[in-house]
Amino acid sequence: MQPTWLLALSWAALAAAFVSFVIVVADTYLRGHRQPVRVMEIVWLVTVLYIGPAAVRLYWNWGRPEASGRRRRNAERRPRRGVMVTYVSRCGAHCALGFVVAEVALYALRDDPAQGTLWIDYAGDYLAAVTIAVLFRYIGEPGRSVTKIWHATTTVVKVELVTITAFELALFAWLTLAHHVVPEPSLRPGSPIFWFAGQIGLMAGFIAAWPAASWQLDRRAGRAA
Repeated sequence: MQPTWLLALSWAALAAAFVSFVIVVADTYLRGHRQPVRVMEIVWLVTVLYIGPAAVRLYWNWGRPEASGRRRRNAERRPRRGVMVTYVSRCGAHCALGFVVAEVALYALRDDPAQGTLWIDYAGDYLAAVTIAVLFRYIGEPGRSVTKIWHATTTVVKVELVTITAFELALFAWLTLAHHVVPEPSLRPGSPIFWFAGQIGLMAGFIAAWPAASWQLDRRAGRAA
């Protein structure tokens, strides 16, 4: 039996995330606030799905100005906090999409979901996150070629891999704890409790990735100088 209070809380959290998602969709596509970098539209939509209303505020502060023509001409003049929020949100979107894709795929492929092992899930989540990061980089650059795939892969390794790894480790730590506390049937993709636990894990990843992102951005700035 799934705990009634936890089930109700899970549905409430998922509903809040859905409402937040609708708000950003409406602002982006109905009100015409399209992002200069189209991939960022996906990033903000994914971010509100796991953070919820708080991410709408982040979008309003840092995403919408980019779309409304108030974007600074010189990226170096942009407040560091805005750069950090955008950077961590992008890495978080890779991890969130990787989590959804891998967990659903593994759940569908197993003959007996109860026999799944966590390390296989985590390996799938991580590989899916890195793959999506490469795909986003590939889509965001002009042209179509094998060289472009290689460039997208090396860029992810140099620019995002440390932050993605920190994000994933926090997510996995939370999910491991949840699996030891919540009854097993509740923590499968067919249950809203599973996705609520995923939301919390992704939020933990967002926080944990912040120091790694700061280090990585400082490292890039030092090389540029």
